[in-house]
Amino acid sequence: MNTACPTCGKEALRDPDTMDTFVCSSWYFLRYLTPKNSEKPFDNELIKKYLPVNQYVGGAEHAVMHLLYARFFVKALRDCGLLSINEPFQKLIHQGVILGTDGNRMSKSRGNVINPEKYLEQYGSDALRLYLEFAFAYIDGGPWDDKGIEAITKFMQRVYRIIDDHEWIFKAHQKASSNSFHTKLEYTLHYSIKNISLDLDRFSFNTAIARIMELVNEVYAYANSTKKEDYNIPFIKEVLEILIKLLGPFAPCFAEELWHKIGHTTSVFLEKWPRHNEAILATAKLSIPIQINGKLRKVIEVDRDIPEEKLFELVFSDEHIQKHIQNKRIVKKIYIKDKLINLVIN
Repeated sequence: MNTACPTCGKEALRDPDTMDTFVCSSWYFLRYLTPKNSEKPFDNELIKKYLPVNQYVGGAEHAVMHLLYARFFVKALRDCGLLSINEPFQKLIHQGVILGTDGNRMSKSRGNVINPEKYLEQYGSDALRLYLEFAFAYIDGGPWDDKGIEAITKFMQRVYRIIDDHEWIFKAHQKASSNSFHTKLEYTLHYSIKNISLDLDRFSFNTAIARIMELVNEVYAYANSTKKEDYNIPFIKEVLEILIKLLGPFAPCFAEELWHKIGHTTSVFLEKWPRHNEAILATAKLSIPIQINGKLRKVIEVDRDIPEEKLFELVFSDEHIQKHIQNKRIVKKIYIKDKLINLVIN
């Protein structure tokens, strides 16, 4: 390292950065654990504790060179007795590519490059982030569409409204009914927690956000069908707080704002991730509206896994329904699974 300059003869340092960048990228994950250690390149005791890397995320172009070299380095160092791990990374996932509106890779020569700054200024970072998470399967990508980010912005406004409309319950001291019907919302809440947790693990962000949308729809359904004086306040507080927590990984700034809006002074990201109750999912009932010629006649409660044949037996044996179909011909039976039955008669 210390030498004399061949031109002037003064003291000089050699340039040690003479090898290809792939040499560094083949073992950087070992150095990350002790970046300031001047005695040795890595600490094998820390490597035993923290490595291999749980999840590697990168483009498919890494597979042939970087990932291959990283495995070679790890196995060579292992064979030299310097490492106790056999593989550098446990799992690998490749992200997709966001294409131009024409369906081609973005390129200045094609004139199809999307500038994110425009959308950051117009919609904000979380709207852009939510759009990218929801509009594309993570491993597939796809073409950019301005209408998609507008739709996501409307969804965020919808979430804000439901929180804003219920801000009063976080300040309420009065007692409210705790017997108001909320079976479907309770089921949707725990179904969402369970499946969003699974979706996060498998990088299925678009389906996770779809489940959040379903939960928001169900909160609106509860609000529209329940008088304020009949609200189950502890339950709705729990639902809205969990909704914000579930939104956190996907729209962190937005979730933090909502968390403080309902009265919290600490960060939502210091909260524990919600856990679902499997017993609620196992025992939850379905509320099925029964229509006759499009007009609601009754709502029945049934087991969630009831076979369709058994469901229609219950409908036709119901006294109230029999009054409306007696001496009538059933032209058509329409069943939208878990949501609706409509009997067309004449």
